[in-house]
Parts: sequence; C-alpha cells; structure tokens
Amino acid sequence: KPLFREEEAAAAEPNACRDEVSHKSTGSCSAAPKRHAPSAASSAPEVEDGGSSADDLGWVPAADGELLRRTSFKTAVEAHRSMSRRITGGKSLARILAEVVIDDGEKEEEAPSLRVQVRFDEGWKDFADSEASQICDQLENEVYQFSLNLRGHEYAFNFTSYTNASQLNVKTGKRRRLRILDAPIVEEGKDNDSQASSEQVLEQRRLGPQSKRGGASQHPIGKYLEGNQHAQGCFREFEKNEAKYAGEWAVFYHSYSFAALIYEVHAAVASVLFRFRSQYAALPRILVHEFHEIPDATTLLQRFNSEFAENKRDHHPAFRKVGISAMSSLVSTGPEACTARVFVSGYSCKDVGFLNVLESVLEALHVPKDKVTALAGQIIELSEKHSLDVSQFGGKRCKSQKAGHLMQIFVKRDLVDEIVYAAEPYGPVDVERMPVSRWCDSDESFARGQVRIVAHPKLFMQANCVRLHVASADPTFHRNRQKFQEELIQLILELSDAAGREEAATRIWGGTLPSWWSAEDQRRQS
Repeated sequence: KPLFREEEAAAAEPNACRDEVSHKSTGSCSAAPKRHAPSAASSAPEVEDGGSSADDLGWVPAADGELLRRTSFKTAVEAHRSMSRRITGGKSLARILAEVVIDDGEKEEEAPSLRVQVRFDEGWKDFADSEASQICDQLENEVYQFSLNLRGHEYAFNFTSYTNASQLNVKTGKRRRLRILDAPIVEEGKDNDSQASSEQVLEQRRLGPQSKRGGASQHPIGKYLEGNQHAQGCFREFEKNEAKYAGEWAVFYHSYSFAALIYEVHAAVASVLFRFRSQYAALPRILVHEFHEIPDATTLLQRFNSEFAENKRDHHPAFRKVGISAMSSLVSTGPEACTARVFVSGYSCKDVGFLNVLESVLEALHVPKDKVTALAGQIIELSEKHSLDVSQFGGKRCKSQKAGHLMQIFVKRDLVDEIVYAAEPYGPVDVERMPVSRWCDSDESFARGQVRIVAHPKLFMQANCVRLHVASADPTFHRNRQKFQEELIQLILELSDAAGREEAATRIWGGTLPSWWSAEDQRRQS
C-alpha cells in the first residue's frame, strides 16, 4: 500500500500547485512544475563558503532503493543494547536490564532486552522478558529463521523481512505478525541515576549562561548584528534559554543554510511518526539505521583517526551521515566560524546544485517512487510561499536574501561525552578540551572552540536527552515557521493507514520501533 494519500494531501493543501510563470494560485494541478538546476550566478544568495562547517549535503542517502540492505536486525538489536549499557552506566537497571541467577548463586546483568510483540486479533501483546531475550539473542547472532519451544508449544520464527516478521505455531499452522520495540533508554519524564547531583546543578546555575562564562566579550553580537533588530531578538531568546537551562544542560550552536529544507522535512516526518516537537526546531538527521555503525562520539573519533583523517576528514559522507559541526557560544569568534557573523548569511558550500537531493531524502523516508517528484515540487513551492530559501533546489531565494539558520542544541550534561567531542577545524580532536564535558562544566570562556556532535535521532527526538530551538535570519520564515510545518505535515504525511505508518516508522527506525510507539498520529502524544 502507498504510504501517502495523494488525494488527501491535495485536499489538505488545494492551492499547493501554482502557475510557474505568474505564481498565482491555480487551485489544482496534476503534476508539479518542472524544476531546473540553479545557476551559480543567478539564484543562490551569498553564504559563508567552504569551511569544515559548510554542508554539501553529501550525507543524503542516494535514491538507490537499497537503503535497508545497509543494516539488519542484528545491527538494530546490537546497537540498542550497546546504547542502553553506555547511557545507563549499569544504573537504573530495574527499568532496562534483567538480572539472572547463575549456577554459583551470583547475579550477573543480562544484556538489555527489547520488547518483542505478537499481533493477536485484539491487538499487540508483549512476549515475556525471558522469551524476548531468547529471540533477540538469535537476531544478534544473525539467525533470522529459528524455532523455539515457548510455553509448551513449538514456534517457527521468521525475521527475514523488516516489515513482515512472523511466528508460526508448528502444530496448528497459525501464523502471526511480530515486531520489536526498543526498551526505553531514558524514560520520558523521569530522572536517571546518572544525572547530575543537585549540588552540581546549583553550581552550574551559579556559573550562569555558557555564552557569558569566563568573562567572554559580547561584542560580536553588537558588531555583526548591528541594526538587525530581528537577529538581535533571536539572540536574546537564545540567551534566555541558556539562562533557563544552565543547570542541567550544555549548549551548542549549529549554523546552516541550504540544508534547512532537508531538516524541516525530517522534522515533519518525525512529528507524525515519533512525537518530535517540530514546532520548536528542525531535525538534522532522522534515519536511525545510519547510526548503527557510528552511534557515539567515541566511535566517530575512532573512525576519524583510522579512516577519515586521510580521506576528506569531516566532509567524508560517512562522517556527515551522523556528525554535525557546532560552536559552543553565541559569541564564538573561531576558529574559522563566528556564530553571530554567519547567522544572517548561513554556512554552506557555494556553487553546488542539489537538484536531486530532496527527492533522495523523500525516497529514503519511504515515499512511493511514483509520487516523489511531484511531492518534491509541492514542497519547494510551499517553501517559497513561506520564504524558506530553496534556491539550491531549483526554487527561489528568499526575498531578504538572508538564508541563514541557527540551531540551539541543549544536551543533558551527563550525555555530553556520549555524543560530543571537542574538535579542531575539519574534525580532528582538540585534546586540550577533552573530555568535553569537563570543559562545558567549567567557568572558562567558550568564545573559541568547535565541537562535533553525533546527531543520533534516538536522543535528538527525546526531549529529556536533547532539546532543540531554531532561529532563521529571514524574518518572514522565522515568523511563519510553525505554519510552514503544519502545512508541510499535511502535504506529505497523510499516511495511508495504520499499517502504512508502521511500515514507514519501522524502516526509518531501522527494523525496530520506539518502546512507546503506536499507529495513531503521534503529534497528539508529543
């Protein structure tokens, strides 16, 4: 079944297609207008160019129809168990880890179990924890067809298909669907034992907003944003957020420009399928299976030193699939990037046409191939309507020619070392500022210093791990962004039915589903 209802999307946005010449509403159309590759001279606004923070979108998956062959149930199970062990640090095990008694009477911790569910007529039911562990052990050993004797019955299991896993009662011949849900890594709304103590929180609050620590000069804001009341207002809001969250959260700033359209599409999809609060910010990455091989900052650094350092460094597509560049202060002056200076223009690569990028993203998000081209055209037109610069996608530049965006990324202090490392330009580690959590907890000035962040969707979509805010240099898009998100969601995410939503979510999540997942529109639960 198609994942998207074309007729419902058209009904939700009847004026989505407009005459290409007059740009007046025509009310309806049968196909999206033809888009052309942007010329380097005519359409792209000036942006900061070429540095290690510039985004060439080389990380976007190719539209090759082979995305799911890059991962497996083995890597999905293995990656989740590994992440749970690291983040919990062996604590809060009552929620995540099972304990077993071995022969000599001692207790040892079993690998974190995922929830395995079977579909009955009345709905999905959980296997017992011990049964789920047996199933997951088989998958982690790359055994996708196997038999188990459970509760006095023999069942044949088949996990050769992500979206059609099943169990067969060998005696009766009854076949039922199966699915796997992640156990919670950090429960929503609850504190985990590794959180900073109240004394640490009070100390961080005393030290105050990160951008003002160490006597950092606030001069760059006045120098580069002078006369730009909108930009100054955006930075004031970011300052308020820093003051509010200083106790428990470290903060980082990610500048971007043309990647904004991709980030916004990610956010709209995540809003419907995964409870992401897209009204607050866009989402840098969404394909969970891309993070199975590089799930954390330690692994990213290992891969950088062994592979990327001599091969494109942090511009290597494998690095960019998971990592984003960021500064650590609103008044950062370097190296290479100044947060205030690049806000208005954005930070990207010049003279790069991304004509097929959006279509590749939509296909990666499992939009049916026969709808991708038309949908991409409609998204570009919607972007133009709300003044999001899409000049590199064959659309128009925003009228203000201010294509920049700034994402404010708050990371829970006890997760900083999990997903962040201090970096030199182009990605080498800055040893003097490691571990980066110690630097973030200090009273030093953050006016200089880059970081690289592993933008893992499982954490970026969980508000008690990472919190995101975004500001856009173009005043019109900044003002219209929530409305843009609402219309974007209606345009591309009227999924066909519960089965269609579950298939899309399973594929994006990489074979499993979040522990809380259900088939209804998840915006109601966010």
